[in-house]
Amino acid sequence: MKERATEQRNSRTRGLDLRSTREIVAAINREDATVARAVGRELGAIAKAVDAMANALAKGGRVYYVGAGTSGRLATLDAAELPPTFGISRHSVQAIIAGGKRALTEAVEGAEDSAEQGAADLDARGVSKRDVVVGIA
Repeated sequence: MKERATEQRNSRTRGLDLRSTREIVAAINREDATVARAVGRELGAIAKAVDAMANALAKGGRVYYVGAGTSGRLATLDAAELPPTFGISRHSVQAIIAGGKRALTEAVEGAEDSAEQGAADLDARGVSKRDVVVGIA
C-alpha cells in the first residue's frame, strides 16, 4: 500500500531529535510559514466553500465539520465556539469526529479509515441536500 502524503516523513525536518532547541523551533517556524503561502494559493476555492456554507445556513441548512484525530478535535472546538461567539444555534454547525466522543480525549487509531462508519455518522445526523459537509484535515 502506498504511504499517504500526510504520513510521510518531511525531509526538511529529518534528524529533528539531533538538533538544538533553537534549531527545532526555527524548523517549526519555517514549516509554519508554508501554511500562509498554501492558503494564499487557494483563496478562490476557500471563498467558494465559505459561500456554500453561508448559503446553506441562510436557507436553514447546517454545516458539518468532519475530521479525525487532531483535525477532528479542532473542528469540534470550532463548532463549540461558534454559538457563543456569533450567536448561532449549536445545531447550525456541528462536528463529527472519527472514533466518536472517545476520540476527543484519546487516539482511536484507524477510525478515519472506515468509510462505512463515516457514512453511518452522517446518516445518524440526518444530513440532507440542504446541508454542507466539510472535511477538516
